[in-house]
Amino acid sequence: MFEPSYQISSEALCLVSEISEQIGILETLTGSVHEVPEPSFNPFSEDDLLRAHEQLVDGLSGGVGQYRDDPRVRLHMSMLFDWITHTEEHPLVRSCIFHYELTSIHPFLEGNERLGLFWQTLLLVQWRPVLAGLPLESLVVERQQEYRRVLAYLSETAKITHFIEYILRCLLDVVLQEVKNKVENKVENKVKNKSRGKVQDKTPENAFTDDAEAQLSKSEQRIVKLLVADPRITIGALSRRLQLSEAGINKVLAALRKRGIIERVGANKNGSWKVNL
Repeated sequence: MFEPSYQISSEALCLVSEISEQIGILETLTGSVHEVPEPSFNPFSEDDLLRAHEQLVDGLSGGVGQYRDDPRVRLHMSMLFDWITHTEEHPLVRSCIFHYELTSIHPFLEGNERLGLFWQTLLLVQWRPVLAGLPLESLVVERQQEYRRVLAYLSETAKITHFIEYILRCLLDVVLQEVKNKVENKVENKVKNKSRGKVQDKTPENAFTDDAEAQLSKSEQRIVKLLVADPRITIGALSRRLQLSEAGINKVLAALRKRGIIERVGANKNGSWKVNL
């Protein structure tokens, strides 16, 4: 069986972990059910890849929907699809490797890079539907010159390692931006509902003080957004995300709790945060 030659760096492992965490947050913000239209192409079908090429490429050079006239191409692509179907590699890494190998094999006269990115997106959406519609392609294209400059000076194994890191960094940035957008919309909607006279519990435990309604500082806003996105986030995680000391984080949290803007539900170790906006 065909086995791509690659190494997973410590940076790539960290990126996989952080992307998976952010996708979980995105799924929570989006809702448990994320409806995605039935895909037009099966990412594990070689015939669908040929059909996708026919639709995506104008074919100015001919050969639309057909491999190059090289007997090795069909063999290599067949082995690549066999690998992608049976590998137990993490879906994030698997999709990067497929993308890289497709562009390296260069099975079509034109459109290989575009199709490789499109097919990687299909693989990712098949794994986690919440990723549908994210602008990964535009970000990768925007950073393509940087990637190509680095590849020019690397060995084959180093190329694929760098490629995996490069695509994962792009994906992380896209997911982080989407999480940020969802959190901001959620907070904004809560504020709008409040300003429209939404009925609120006036018990001492939940009522806002005048101070709680005052404008939040930038640090407080950033912390509140992260608490909305992930109510179980730890002090350490807040410190790493915001580049603030844990003592500073605790100070802001204490101020927010005093004003009734946030509260701790459950034990310190296994509890969660509730944002009263």
